[in-house]
Amino acid sequence: MIRRSGYLQSTFGGDNPPDLWFGIQEEKLYNYLDVIGDGGREAYRKMNSWDFFPYMPSYMIFYGALLLIQCRSAQASDLSWLFFIAMMCDIIETGTFNYAANQFPEHISSTIVRAASIANEIKWVSFGFGLIGLVGLFVHNSLKAKKAHQR
Repeated sequence: MIRRSGYLQSTFGGDNPPDLWFGIQEEKLYNYLDVIGDGGREAYRKMNSWDFFPYMPSYMIFYGALLLIQCRSAQASDLSWLFFIAMMCDIIETGTFNYAANQFPEHISSTIVRAASIANEIKWVSFGFGLIGLVGLFVHNSLKAKKAHQR
């Protein structure tokens, strides 16, 4: 995703795509879609197709499985659902931005953009907490294994 957004920026200008923002302001979204032009919107829609599959299911399965393994090893509650929540919010967000790019220069409902903004924020918070949990449990499990090995 990051590499593809670099391509969008270098080829069509503009900021990072809205998928990488935290929270979406309607005016900023439409300004972005205007700045990247017709070719940029087409490239953005293609990037969104890749985002839907294989990117979203891949990160959800990969990070979710790693977190589940660490949770089980620590005998902690399963936190892998955080990556599922992130993926579901990513679907809402990406679908909305793709729809906005298709409809441009017409504007879609402000309510829909606001819902996508909330989904975007939940996506990043869920993903962040999932990664923090993954790293924290990995460290905990590593220290626990080291102590058990020293005995």
